Amino acid sequence: MTALDATALLAAERWLRFHDLRAGPGFGAVTLWVDAAEPSEDMVPLGSGSARIDRIIGPVQAIEPGLDSLRYQIVFRDCVAWGWRDESYALPEEGEDTGTALRRYTVSHFLEYARRAGFSEGMTEHPMEHFSVVTLDAILDVLCPEAPEVTARLIRHDDDGHRQEP
Repeated sequence: MTALDATALLAAERWLRFHDLRAGPGFGAVTLWVDAAEPSEDMVPLGSGSARIDRIIGPVQAIEPGLDSLRYQIVFRDCVAWGWRDESYALPEEGEDTGTALRRYTVSHFLEYARRAGFSEGMTEHPMEHFSVVTLDAILDVLCPEAPEVTARLIRHDDDGHRQEP
Protein backbone atom coordinates (compact mmCIF):
# COMPACT_ATOMS: atom_id res chain seq x y z
CA MET A 1 0.00 0.00 0.00
CA THR A 2 1.31 3.44 -0.92
CA ALA A 3 1.33 5.96 1.92
CA LEU A 4 -0.20 9.35 1.24
CA ASP A 5 1.89 12.50 1.66
CA ALA A 6 0.97 14.14 4.97
CA THR A 7 3.25 17.18 4.70
CA ALA A 8 0.32 19.62 4.57
CA LEU A 9 -1.29 17.99 7.63
CA LEU A 10 1.98 18.26 9.56
CA ALA A 11 2.37 21.91 8.56
CA ALA A 12 -1.10 22.66 9.94
CA GLU A 13 -0.36 21.21 13.40
CA ARG A 14 0.08 23.75 16.17
CA TRP A 15 1.78 21.48 18.73
CA LEU A 16 3.85 18.34 18.33
CA ARG A 17 5.34 15.96 20.90
CA PHE A 18 8.49 13.96 20.20
CA HIS A 19 7.84 10.20 20.02
CA ASP A 20 10.97 8.53 18.61
CA LEU A 21 14.06 8.99 16.47
CA ARG A 22 16.39 6.50 14.80
CA ALA A 23 18.87 6.17 11.99
CA GLY A 24 17.59 4.60 8.77
CA PRO A 25 16.03 3.16 6.80
CA GLY A 26 19.27 2.64 4.97
CA PHE A 27 22.51 4.57 4.98
CA GLY A 28 22.26 8.36 5.27
CA ALA A 29 18.65 8.43 6.44
CA VAL A 30 17.08 9.49 9.72
CA THR A 31 13.47 8.86 10.76
CA LEU A 32 11.56 10.92 13.30
CA TRP A 33 8.14 10.17 14.77
CA VAL A 34 6.11 13.00 16.32
CA ASP A 35 2.59 13.09 17.71
CA ALA A 36 0.05 15.86 17.24
CA ALA A 37 -0.92 17.30 20.63
CA GLU A 38 -3.71 19.43 22.06
CA PRO A 39 -4.17 21.28 25.37
CA SER A 40 -6.07 19.30 27.99
CA GLU A 41 -9.26 20.76 29.37
CA ASP A 42 -8.07 20.35 32.96
CA MET A 43 -5.55 22.45 34.83
CA VAL A 44 -2.92 20.33 36.60
CA PRO A 45 -0.13 21.12 39.09
CA LEU A 46 3.15 21.97 37.39
CA GLY A 47 5.14 19.33 39.28
CA SER A 48 8.51 21.03 38.76
CA GLY A 49 10.02 19.48 41.88
CA SER A 50 10.18 22.91 43.52
CA ALA A 51 7.25 23.91 45.72
CA ARG A 52 8.23 27.57 45.32
CA ILE A 53 8.23 27.45 41.50
CA ASP A 54 4.97 25.48 41.51
CA ARG A 55 3.37 28.18 43.69
CA ILE A 56 4.65 31.02 41.49
CA ILE A 57 3.57 29.47 38.21
CA GLY A 58 0.46 27.74 39.50
CA PRO A 59 -1.55 25.11 37.67
CA VAL A 60 -0.86 24.56 33.97
CA GLN A 61 -2.72 23.13 31.03
CA ALA A 62 -0.88 20.03 29.74
CA ILE A 63 -0.40 19.68 25.98
CA GLU A 64 -0.46 15.99 25.11
CA PRO A 65 -1.45 13.62 22.28
CA GLY A 66 -4.89 12.03 22.49
CA LEU A 67 -6.49 8.95 20.99
CA ASP A 68 -7.69 10.98 18.02
CA SER A 69 -4.23 12.47 17.37
CA LEU A 70 -2.04 11.72 14.39
CA ARG A 71 1.42 10.18 14.64
CA TYR A 72 3.69 11.47 11.87
CA GLN A 73 6.62 9.57 10.43
CA ILE A 74 9.17 11.95 8.89
CA VAL A 75 11.97 10.36 6.83
CA PHE A 76 14.95 12.43 5.73
CA ARG A 77 17.14 10.78 3.08
CA ASP A 78 20.71 11.44 1.92
CA CYS A 79 21.48 13.32 5.14
CA VAL A 80 24.88 14.96 5.40
CA ALA A 81 24.37 15.89 9.05
CA TRP A 82 21.69 16.08 11.68
CA GLY A 83 21.52 17.46 15.18
CA TRP A 84 19.22 17.24 18.14
CA ARG A 85 18.57 20.29 20.35
CA ASP A 86 16.58 20.74 23.52
CA GLU A 87 13.89 23.29 22.66
CA SER A 88 14.73 25.27 25.80
CA TYR A 89 18.14 26.23 24.39
CA ALA A 90 17.21 26.95 20.79
CA LEU A 91 17.24 30.45 19.37
CA PRO A 92 15.26 31.12 16.20
CA GLU A 93 17.14 31.96 13.01
CA GLU A 94 16.88 35.59 11.93
CA GLY A 95 13.67 36.01 9.91
CA GLU A 96 12.54 32.47 10.76
CA ASP A 97 8.93 31.53 10.06
CA THR A 98 7.80 30.23 13.44
CA GLY A 99 4.30 29.45 12.17
CA THR A 100 5.02 25.87 11.13
CA ALA A 101 6.63 22.87 12.81
CA LEU A 102 8.42 21.70 9.64
CA ARG A 103 10.79 24.43 8.53
CA ARG A 104 13.11 24.83 5.52
CA TYR A 105 16.10 27.17 5.39
CA THR A 106 18.31 28.11 2.48
CA VAL A 107 20.47 30.22 4.81
CA SER A 108 21.14 29.26 8.45
CA HIS A 109 23.86 28.92 11.06
CA PHE A 110 23.71 25.12 10.66
CA LEU A 111 24.28 25.35 6.89
CA GLU A 112 27.14 27.77 7.46
CA TYR A 113 28.70 25.43 10.02
CA ALA A 114 28.52 22.51 7.55
CA ARG A 115 30.06 24.61 4.80
CA ARG A 116 32.92 25.78 7.03
CA ALA A 117 33.53 22.27 8.38
CA GLY A 118 33.75 21.09 4.78
CA PHE A 119 31.48 18.09 5.07
CA SER A 120 28.66 19.44 2.92
CA GLU A 121 30.78 20.37 -0.10
CA GLY A 122 30.68 17.79 -2.86
CA MET A 123 28.67 15.26 -0.83
CA THR A 124 25.84 15.32 -3.38
CA GLU A 125 25.26 16.89 -6.74
CA HIS A 126 22.34 18.85 -5.24
CA PRO A 127 22.71 21.80 -2.87
CA MET A 128 22.07 21.05 0.80
CA GLU A 129 19.08 22.52 2.55
CA HIS A 130 18.48 22.83 6.27
CA PHE A 131 15.21 21.31 7.47
CA SER A 132 14.01 21.55 11.04
CA VAL A 133 11.19 19.80 12.90
CA VAL A 134 10.13 21.74 16.00
CA THR A 135 8.31 19.94 18.82
CA LEU A 136 7.40 20.91 22.38
CA ASP A 137 10.23 18.62 23.56
CA ALA A 138 13.07 19.07 21.08
CA ILE A 139 14.20 20.34 17.70
CA LEU A 140 15.71 18.12 15.02
CA ASP A 141 17.92 19.87 12.44
CA VAL A 142 18.80 18.00 9.25
CA LEU A 143 21.00 18.83 6.25
CA CYS A 144 19.87 17.01 3.13
CA PRO A 145 19.13 17.81 -0.52
CA GLU A 146 15.35 17.16 -0.51
CA ALA A 147 12.29 17.67 1.63
CA PRO A 148 11.41 14.70 3.87
CA GLU A 149 8.77 12.07 3.21
CA VAL A 150 5.90 12.60 5.66
CA THR A 151 3.19 10.03 6.42
CA ALA A 152 0.64 9.88 9.24
CA ARG A 153 -1.64 7.47 11.05
CA LEU A 154 -4.08 7.76 13.94
CA ILE A 155 -2.71 6.87 17.36
CA ARG A 156 -4.44 3.63 18.34
CA HIS A 157 -6.03 2.95 21.72
CA ASP A 158 -3.47 0.17 22.33
CA ASP A 159 -0.43 2.44 21.78
CA ASP A 160 1.47 2.23 25.03
CA GLY A 161 3.90 5.09 24.46
CA HIS A 162 6.74 2.81 23.40
CA ARG A 163 8.44 3.01 20.05
CA GLN A 164 6.10 1.81 17.34
CA GLU A 165 6.26 2.26 13.65
CA PRO A 166 3.23 3.90 12.10
